[in-house]
Amino acid sequence: MFASDSSSERATSIEDYQNTCIEFINDISRDYKDWVDRYQLGNEESSRRKNSIDDIVKTTNGWIRNYCDTIKKVDVVMNDGVSKMAENTAGYPFLFEVSVNTMKRYAKHQIGTIPLRVNSTPQEGRMVRIGKYSKTELFLISSSSPISYTVSDESMNTVDILDDYITLDASKCEKGSIISITIIVEELNDNYVTESRGYSTVIIII
Repeated sequence: MFASDSSSERATSIEDYQNTCIEFINDISRDYKDWVDRYQLGNEESSRRKNSIDDIVKTTNGWIRNYCDTIKKVDVVMNDGVSKMAENTAGYPFLFEVSVNTMKRYAKHQIGTIPLRVNSTPQEGRMVRIGKYSKTELFLISSSSPISYTVSDESMNTVDILDDYITLDASKCEKGSIISITIIVEELNDNYVTESRGYSTVIIII
């Protein structure tokens, strides 16, 4: 048995599961591009979002094929890719980026402490802050190995320009471990949240 995950019951080998998930990524990307059309954006913006989705499909499927040797790793990368497609379908009304040593969206890092730099600039007259992914989770984190994070109370403050760090503790990971984290940033006007967007990053430990 190549994995203990229940999903393995539907696959005869890791290659079979990779192919199934790659096909799923290809299929769902068409749904997201249909959603872009429903937004009735200008031609340039519509093309930009669709091109981003195509890039995500290509890179995500490459990671599944090249780096995922267990069911869990495939699931982490596949779900990360779906999150990225949703994020790029919705677009970003304000500047928002997350980087790991200048690498964005897809990153490589050694075992140990991983600093994620969060940058966001709101639209004129508004503020930004790190938001919660859900009522019970600050971030959405999925990993093939044990992982934890550190974020300061000050990082949760509302500011005019956000430039802060969230730190992942990957000391219990091993080479080849894969981590996905989705960070939420909210834009506010008069203390009311007007926009909220996520930014997903997948990291392989090298």
